[in-house]
Amino acid sequence: MRRRTLVFGTASLLALSAGCLADELGSESDGETDDGTGSNGNETDGDETDPGSDSDPEADLPDGLADYETRAYQEPERSTAPDVELLTDSDGTDRWLDERTDQADSLADFVDETDFETSILVSLEAGAPNPCHELALEAIDIEDDALVLEAAVGEADEDDGDGGETETQACIAQETTVGRLVRATFESAPLTDVSASITDRNGQTSEFSVASESASESASESDAGSESGGS
Repeated sequence: MRRRTLVFGTASLLALSAGCLADELGSESDGETDDGTGSNGNETDGDETDPGSDSDPEADLPDGLADYETRAYQEPERSTAPDVELLTDSDGTDRWLDERTDQADSLADFVDETDFETSILVSLEAGAPNPCHELALEAIDIEDDALVLEAAVGEADEDDGDGGETETQACIAQETTVGRLVRATFESAPLTDVSASITDRNGQTSEFSVASESASESASESDAGSESGGS
């Protein structure tokens, strides 16, 4: 059964709506009894019934995925095309970090915390017109025994909250590479097949199929935007 997780908004909206409903029920039950306990039969205190206060974020993850985390990063070299890389062991991550010296310190701890017995790392990269853009993860899923990721280039928030450094960058016209490192942790053995799509700043989508350390890009452009420009 496919359970696609949209990264932004869905879980938060559900928790917020449930929290508001619980607050209303808690307010209506206050003072309705004379026994001094504030209790009204089967109704309980609002703090105990508020599902938003102890909601489990894992409930919205696709089956088989125990957890995921991401880190944003940037490289000064201009990216000529989107790229995806799958990292499944420490040898691969050492090489990957060596190739990204500008970000090695900020990403090293995140990489070192990865247990490859249960987790994999996937790096997603694309070009951007200035350092005030980022590559955001928009969805994560598991389908046909493959991890499915969807990402898109867009303007970054002042503070991306994900370890990125976009908040202090000047928005000058300077071609750069924006990336997102995704750590996916599985309930059992980690998947080693990844299907990823990256929508660049022009609205064109590139699709990738990655197995172990080899990647093949399958065609594809979608007209999510029609403005022309560099990748």
